[in-house]
Amino acid sequence: MNVPKVLKLLHLIAVVVFLGDIVVTAVWRLLADRTREPRVIAYALRLVKITDTYLLVPSVFTLAVTGMLRAHLEGIPLWTNPALAAGQVCFMLCGVVWSQTLRPIQARQLAMAESLGAAGAAFDDYLLLTKKWFRWGILAMALAFGSMVLMVLH
Repeated sequence: MNVPKVLKLLHLIAVVVFLGDIVVTAVWRLLADRTREPRVIAYALRLVKITDTYLLVPSVFTLAVTGMLRAHLEGIPLWTNPALAAGQVCFMLCGVVWSQTLRPIQARQLAMAESLGAAGAAFDDYLLLTKKWFRWGILAMALAFGSMVLMVLH
């Protein structure tokens, strides 16, 4: 068994899961919000919470571990190669945006969707948070895809 190749395969699977979860989350959010139905929105946000827990977080862990192990085994300089260093920084910043901004907004919106109707000022507040979530989400997505580009094209 070729350990570096197995690590590379696991790393690539984690990339697909990681980026896929990010894109699917945005699509679910967009489609659910367009219905203006609090039950549909709450359901989508609960799905996001589940996929973040069981897909996104494990893929992040797998990416970090397999990337560092493979680099160590193959003597790849992670911090002295500018593209690889920038890719790691993008990956870490994506995690900061997700954990410090996106996740708290999602939790607040889930609580709002579970307790509020689809009309009035309360729903308008929800939609304002959605705009904020999408702005930060675009940044997180750009960082995630930027990290991939930097790592692949180094």
